[in-house]
Amino acid sequence: MIVRQQFRIVAVLTLATLFSIGEQAYAAQPTRFTFTPTFRDPDPGKRMWEKQGNNYVERLPSGRVNTFRVQKQGTVNGLRGTIVQKIEEPNFFVFIADSESRRKELWWWRDNAPWHFMGVMKDVSAPGRFD
Repeated sequence: MIVRQQFRIVAVLTLATLFSIGEQAYAAQPTRFTFTPTFRDPDPGKRMWEKQGNNYVERLPSGRVNTFRVQKQGTVNGLRGTIVQKIEEPNFFVFIADSESRRKELWWWRDNAPWHFMGVMKDVSAPGRFD
């Protein structure tokens, strides 16, 4: 009986630690930002991104909306951030640098190609840190 109680305590502490680490990793995700593509684009102009639950919604100047699902934390070109997958185009991924990164960059990736520079985030908003 004592062994079971000790096991439960260890299990609860382990889960609490993992949850805490996961929350810290996601605490730096921007909640909203804008960016203007630096590449030739059929829908030019400033785009607005906003985090909604486990998704990011991108609003283009034309009114078109793209939705991206958060996949995982990652590192691209020395920056820590979040990798999201475009729901309407599942082989297209975007890397969003953490709000605390020294360079607020976006990168895109498709299929087996290398990461490509997408642009710089502006007007970045993020939740405050609690630790």
